Amino acid sequence: MRQRMRVAMPAWEMGRVTSGLGAKIGGLAVVVEELPTELVKAGDRQGIDLEVVTLAPCFAFHDRARLTPLNLRLPVTLSGHTFDFEVFEHVFPDGQKVVYFWDDLQLNWTTPSAIYPTDPQMSLRLYAAVCQAMAGYIRQADFQTIHLHDYHVGLIPFYLGDDHLRNVPVHLTIHNASYQGITPLVGGGYASLDRINLPGEQLFHKYFDFFDNLNLMKACMLKVHETGGKITTVSGDLAGTWGYAAELRESHGDLWSKALAIKGSPPGEVFVPNRHLDLFEKLPVAGITNGMSVLNRPEHLPQLKAQVLREIQEKRGPHAPLFRHPVTQNAMLAEDHSFDLDRLHVKKELKRLLHLEMFDVEPPPHAPEPILLTCVGRLVEQKNLGLVADIIEGTLAHDGGAKFIILASAPDGDAAGKGIEARFFYLSRLYPDRVAFHSTFNLPLSKLILAGGDFSLIPSRFEPCGLVDYESSLLGNVVIGRATGGLTKVVHCGYLYQWLDISDRSGEAWALFQQIAAAIDTFRNAPGRHGELVRSAMGIDASWDSSAAKYVDMYRYGFLTRRWKTERRQLIDRFLDSLEDDYRMFMDLFIPGLREYGDAFDWELKNASRERP
Repeated sequence: MRQRMRVAMPAWEMGRVTSGLGAKIGGLAVVVEELPTELVKAGDRQGIDLEVVTLAPCFAFHDRARLTPLNLRLPVTLSGHTFDFEVFEHVFPDGQKVVYFWDDLQLNWTTPSAIYPTDPQMSLRLYAAVCQAMAGYIRQADFQTIHLHDYHVGLIPFYLGDDHLRNVPVHLTIHNASYQGITPLVGGGYASLDRINLPGEQLFHKYFDFFDNLNLMKACMLKVHETGGKITTVSGDLAGTWGYAAELRESHGDLWSKALAIKGSPPGEVFVPNRHLDLFEKLPVAGITNGMSVLNRPEHLPQLKAQVLREIQEKRGPHAPLFRHPVTQNAMLAEDHSFDLDRLHVKKELKRLLHLEMFDVEPPPHAPEPILLTCVGRLVEQKNLGLVADIIEGTLAHDGGAKFIILASAPDGDAAGKGIEARFFYLSRLYPDRVAFHSTFNLPLSKLILAGGDFSLIPSRFEPCGLVDYESSLLGNVVIGRATGGLTKVVHCGYLYQWLDISDRSGEAWALFQQIAAAIDTFRNAPGRHGELVRSAMGIDASWDSSAAKYVDMYRYGFLTRRWKTERRQLIDRFLDSLEDDYRMFMDLFIPGLREYGDAFDWELKNASRERP
């Protein structure tokens, strides 16, 4: 008999931006958009009828007239004031259901590019309000499992309460541990929690206290672990031996020692991925490496299909062409440019069209073939793209045919990011025939850059999962980047450097440049080897099959841990009952060891005895 399972999947971003009913700032949205349907397929392969319902905020830019209102009013309390959230749902064409939670006062300020408050107190109130509403919905629905995504929804277990969690497993996937919901206290820890409708005296010291701040990530991790759920992150293996899962376990001392070994001299400063939350070093965090939709493969990529591009162009109108150069525009909209390992001549044509688009001329017919080094991303601290500006002139001097194509922009108000933008603009004007920089994002253009480029530069400070490395590799654009987090999954088909001293910018720039020089020299002098790397990159199995199966296993595991907790408590109760007249003597003498000599089962027995009259 097939098992039935309903999973609630709360997340702050749900993807689906082209529908007008979604939101995307980072990789979280891509995962939450693609994972539910992949879970359903993985469940079917295991004989489980799985239904995944995504729970998400209803942002102000969503057209609520397109959503179906539910006859629910979910009460939420902040600072002693109670008000109701409205609830809507929508079923997308692929069958995926999203339930939206709306309150005008809490969410009316949001825009497609601004869904996270910058003020920590406002953030706390907003996340607490939405989590209360989501918990209210979960309590009224028949969910067998809860799968949380990041700390923004991490308060849900506390609002559900232990009675509910006793029967419903809850798991947490961490997409980026650099953001933990750390919030300064106002009036002390107890009062800070009381204001968001949680019992501060009961919860603050046990779960939330982090150097006299609230830490929502810490609290959620502890609660999930305590109830027998799994904590996962988005790259690595279940044992946490590589990828982001391994990095999160490393202390400042571990990283300092590694930096010393890499550099050969004492480092000035190292970046600690767990942000000094040593809970990551103590609790088991499993890695389940994200997959990617088959639509990211070059034979299926929508932005290489002429009909798709024509439809996008029609929406933009004739005065806003997708591609600036008329030859590129006409060619891309006239016929498909899909390719695979047997049609690499199409990729070569895309390289020609990209060169035209960016430099206004055909690639030189007799000079050495241009080498297009590409960079697509956000100019934020995490992406570390200022390092690319540092190595441009040295690379141009190293090879006369090397050219840079950069599509990147900084968020409004980010002074450091705007400074990097200015450097790229300056370099593009100084070397107009070899450096092209665009700061206005254009999805079809970004895909042309990745499909037509030779190398993709990804010097990230940290990269929990890594999606652009998959996107680039599948399109035959060989990665040159830092060996960090999920990027290490392409080490076999790319050029990765190791560097940890973030205070030594020139040292890191030299480490990146050495990999770029090696890649260029291989391209020029060992084309067979370069071709092998391209084929290996395009041959990566980036499907969701294995990852989705592991998540379904995690859901099943959640039920088994409850069985284990129930049966071991029954064993303890049977043993205590069997002591009879020896009960008091045994318990007086039975004192479990502490720290490394402690035994969790012994302590559970001791605590159970204290509950008896």
